[in-house]
Amino acid sequence: MASRITPTEVAQPLTEFATIGHNTYLWTSTSCTPSSPLILLFAWNAAAAKHIAKYTVSYQHIFPNSRIVLQRCYTSDMFTRSAHYAALLTPAMDVTYQHITAGGSMLVHSFSNGGGNQVNEFAKAWKRKYGSRLPMQMQIMDSSPTKGPWMKSHAAISAGLPRTWFWGWFGGLLVHVLLLGSFLVNLARRKENKMVVLCREMNDESVFDHSVPRVYLYSQVDEMVGCEEVEEHAAIAKSKGWDVTMVRFEESAHCGHVREDEQKYWGAILAAWRSSEHK
Repeated sequence: MASRITPTEVAQPLTEFATIGHNTYLWTSTSCTPSSPLILLFAWNAAAAKHIAKYTVSYQHIFPNSRIVLQRCYTSDMFTRSAHYAALLTPAMDVTYQHITAGGSMLVHSFSNGGGNQVNEFAKAWKRKYGSRLPMQMQIMDSSPTKGPWMKSHAAISAGLPRTWFWGWFGGLLVHVLLLGSFLVNLARRKENKMVVLCREMNDESVFDHSVPRVYLYSQVDEMVGCEEVEEHAAIAKSKGWDVTMVRFEESAHCGHVREDEQKYWGAILAAWRSSEHK
């Protein structure tokens, strides 16, 4: 893999995708066949189209015959109850079901806790609807998970705020108010932090198939997700039977590991994919 895969800039990001539902988009290659892979891509919170497109274009290059379902995420989605998720995720689930029943394979790639929350809700909704675990061939967890300590949660939410003078001056304070409100509601209802629950549920063998290889991509200096949190989660997964690959980057920012070392990033994904094809 000597040639460059990830573009430095995409002129018209995501314009080749069709909107099929709530924050849900679909791209299908003109050469797609029933056996082509489906890429389920769950983006990080408030990710800009120009940033997401660097990954969608890369996947289009790596798997030119594929289909890509993109599920975008915003802060409000993080506070949506599981009972409401099924309807929001139905368009993506319909495409996935059609693809799987036609004999196609599937790679799932989620970013941060925003994408992790989406794939977790997707997997739970899938099991409720079809009575089985989500039939992934491989799962990638990029820059996640975290149990959501206060300042890391503050940094993650703040990163998605509008770039205006108002949010520049008052955004940080309002995020603290939001986190305080969430903490008090959880305290009053005697509920756990949603991110703590998410970490546990992502290793729930009744929802996620532990025979599916899992790749963790994370950074030593990520200010939103601690590397020790990712490594703890991976260790628990491994103890439960998952085939775990851990790929640590040393200098990359949150959801930006490909910029540090593209060969290492895509090389790990491709190696795991090729290995999964023989299982």
